[in-house]
Amino acid sequence: MLMLLNGVFAAAEIAVLSVRKTRLAELTAEGRRGAGAVRWLREEPERFLATVQIGLTVIGTTAAAFGGESLAHHVADALRGVPGVGAYAATLGLVVVIAGISFLEIVVGELVPKSLALRMAERYSLLLGPALRAMASVVKPLVWVLTGASNVVLKLFGDKTSFTEARLSPEEIQELVEEAARVGSLDKNASEIASRAIDFQGLRAVDVMVPRAVVVAVSKDASSETLERITREARFSRLPVYDGTPENIVGYVTLRDLLGPALRGDSVSLEAHLRPIKFSPGNALAVTLLKELQSDRTPLAMLVDEVGNVIGLVTVEDLIEELVGEILSENDPAPIQVKREDDGSYLVVGSLPMHEVNRAIDFDLPESERYSTLAGLCIVLAGHIPQTGELIAVPSGAVLEVVEASARRVKQVRVHRPAAEALS
Repeated sequence: MLMLLNGVFAAAEIAVLSVRKTRLAELTAEGRRGAGAVRWLREEPERFLATVQIGLTVIGTTAAAFGGESLAHHVADALRGVPGVGAYAATLGLVVVIAGISFLEIVVGELVPKSLALRMAERYSLLLGPALRAMASVVKPLVWVLTGASNVVLKLFGDKTSFTEARLSPEEIQELVEEAARVGSLDKNASEIASRAIDFQGLRAVDVMVPRAVVVAVSKDASSETLERITREARFSRLPVYDGTPENIVGYVTLRDLLGPALRGDSVSLEAHLRPIKFSPGNALAVTLLKELQSDRTPLAMLVDEVGNVIGLVTVEDLIEELVGEILSENDPAPIQVKREDDGSYLVVGSLPMHEVNRAIDFDLPESERYSTLAGLCIVLAGHIPQTGELIAVPSGAVLEVVEASARRVKQVRVHRPAAEALS
């Protein structure tokens, strides 16, 4: 009888936890008997699990204290009549009873009930939910003591969560998102944004930035003719302004501020329209920088390294694009940053961040804090700035072929897949 009761608690635990929350909401809306109790148990996991554990512990202790001892005496009496065993009858009787009870406990009290509960989770949970909720109310004081003690012990081990909190890793959440998209319960575009949001939390500002080498900036002392030309030709709405050298950024201007005077033929004063610019460390988390730009109501930031040298620029748009993908205006040409070749290789722009490269190709290249772009990977692996035609081996077996390079930059790279994958 006690084993069957143990099975009821074991089945109830599995059944209640196996029913999806969305299905519980549907059952509650339909007015199904027991649905409200099951939903309450799911919303109060500490009380629910502690209640089940109390039931299982009481049953197990009772079975061991009374059933085991009484059965052991009977088995020992039977064994005393066996030749050569009489002297050890009491010990053997206890061993036989423990083994028998353990076997039945595992099969009848755990495995069978849990298997049935997994197959018929909804039916079992609706049947047992009301009784469990009632029991949870009765043992509430004991549950409070047990959960409090458990949380105290967890804190001693440096864990700040409660003992029932589940921790999903980003990889597990990513798998859930992909599975939801596969079965059609999540829109493909929504799935892509969710996946990007999960990746976004691990990105640093340097992973998203426009490298200093390709940042378009204007001198504070630029002539009116230069400003007029930049105003007409620039594809950007904001330009960093430097004093003396491009490394000495002193602010930024918007083309809107310059456009009026330029159209009227008036002289343009950059200092009159100069706006303060934010500086941020390149290793700052992208999500933190986005929050800071929102709070400061500023559209861009210059990134600096450990010694204060400017290494690139990040805009709010750059950060948002990491979440929703490329945002193109009506005048922007569609950029081809990654192109798959007929032989299975990929032609990639050198300035593309490594996480974007790995997202676009069907095999992974190594990422590191020592570089943020594919060009940076080439330079680190080669030990120098590689030139056009140079082949660079990657530890994974892939090969990087420099297609276009200057004396200072790697502009375009062909990525050949690892040999083993190429053969397959």
